[in-house]
Amino acid sequence: MFVIFAVTGQYMRADFPDKEAIPQDFRLLMRSRHIYILFSALIHLTLAAYLRFGPVKPAKIMQLAGSGFLLIASVYLVRAFIVETYSTHQFTDLSRSGIYASLAGVALHLIGGLAQKRA
Repeated sequence: MFVIFAVTGQYMRADFPDKEAIPQDFRLLMRSRHIYILFSALIHLTLAAYLRFGPVKPAKIMQLAGSGFLLIASVYLVRAFIVETYSTHQFTDLSRSGIYASLAGVALHLIGGLAQKRA
């Protein structure tokens, strides 16, 4: 995801070199969708540094489900960048769905991780 964040940044720079010519509301939409990709990348990097699966099966299942939600969230957020920036030029439910899926994924990881520590 961090590579996708860097690539989308370069793409925006190449595609919209004259930032002053872009309406400010559209520029804000575009940049926020770009930052959502960074948000997703940082969640993945943080989990990569700390995630340890333990022997408690229900907790492990919660963590795996959390990872699934985070993967889905990443797809939604990248898709939102493409659709909202280049197709519709407005907010869609893709961004909202990606953020909610991120919340669910982080919550499941938190619950699963706390359950592992208790055991």
